[in-house]
Amino acid sequence: MSERVDGPEPLVSVVVVTYEPDPTLLEECISSVLASDHHPLELVVVDNGSRRRPVREMVEATMSAGGEPGCELVFLAESTNLGYAPATNLGVAAGHGELVLLLNPDARLEPDAIGFLVEASRRRPQAAGFAPKILLANPGLVIDSVGLAIHLGGEGSQRGLGQVDAGQYDLEEKVAGVCFATAMIRRELWAAARVGPLDDRYFMFYEDVDWSMRAQVVGETFWTVPQARVFHFHSASTRHLGGGFKTRLIQRNLIWTAVKNLEARTATRILLRRTAANLRRAVRLRDVTASLRATWEAWAGLPGMLASRRLVQGRRRRADAEFLGGVGETTYFDAGSYSPEISVAALTAVLSRLYAVAPEPRLEATLLRISSADATGLGRDQARIAGMVRAGGMSIGPALEWLLTQMEATGAGG
Repeated sequence: MSERVDGPEPLVSVVVVTYEPDPTLLEECISSVLASDHHPLELVVVDNGSRRRPVREMVEATMSAGGEPGCELVFLAESTNLGYAPATNLGVAAGHGELVLLLNPDARLEPDAIGFLVEASRRRPQAAGFAPKILLANPGLVIDSVGLAIHLGGEGSQRGLGQVDAGQYDLEEKVAGVCFATAMIRRELWAAARVGPLDDRYFMFYEDVDWSMRAQVVGETFWTVPQARVFHFHSASTRHLGGGFKTRLIQRNLIWTAVKNLEARTATRILLRRTAANLRRAVRLRDVTASLRATWEAWAGLPGMLASRRLVQGRRRRADAEFLGGVGETTYFDAGSYSPEISVAALTAVLSRLYAVAPEPRLEATLLRISSADATGLGRDQARIAGMVRAGGMSIGPALEWLLTQMEATGAGG
């Protein structure tokens, strides 16, 4: 645990945006806020026009069941589904805390998570925001996100997604951005003179990449706080939307994000390449409607994005090369089954990063054996590779044990 910085405890506004939430997950989310060991807190819930779920009643019942809640409730009930970005802006505006914790309704906090994030904000007063270690709730041993990486093609990715948590992300690090499944941000950053609010035009998806990129361009920084742990049911709030809906918004918003924020040559390259990729997908009869709509909407929205671009570029203080790249941040997650990838590549990524942050001779020897096996073709036998790790004498914690067991069960052919 990092050294505590003394001073009065700041008010934290926890903003939760819901739309037809799963009652059990919402109850767990709210209960985890109430169980936080940090005070004072205020809970801001924005319900985006839910019809099938009595969200206010669920939230109030959860708070009552917890006894003395220890925080004030601000509840905003919208008549229609405004989308995540506009609803989040409303929630932030309704709160009063100098620190804002954005929290998905399918995530739950460890009791000390907010406290760790607050301490980090005191130790790094110049940082704009802080990313906790978010773990997949099932099995609870696999990383969902430790901040965001932003790649050369403009794609945002969740750092560590699909990797078992063997401690390879346990150092506090500067990162390109924060994942809004759970992120702490200073309220002052929402002011137009700093970064500004989320872009309402996005509706949902990629708003955290866009906001993080805008912040980077104007010179803001983000840090990870891996001691702060959160468990997340990945995409539980959006799985019902269908792949086509998500594909359309992600592809459209990715183009908008690049056009608005990146240097002219990079933005143009991404616009043209993404447009061509969407059209190729449609020609090959893959996500035809989603791909065509994404392309049409992206280009139709370009005049507005170009107007926003002038504002962003007029305040540029940092070159794209300073935050683009995401080297080594490959994800190991099956978006179709919402499950981590069980593979030698995933294991190697975990061990390689672990060795980079905590070099150890037995770990180095194990990596060399895996590399040799891969070069001879034996690396395709997952059970054999798992056996090499076990025979190497290195420390094997619960998360790594889980992965090795899964690899042994899968056997050859991985």
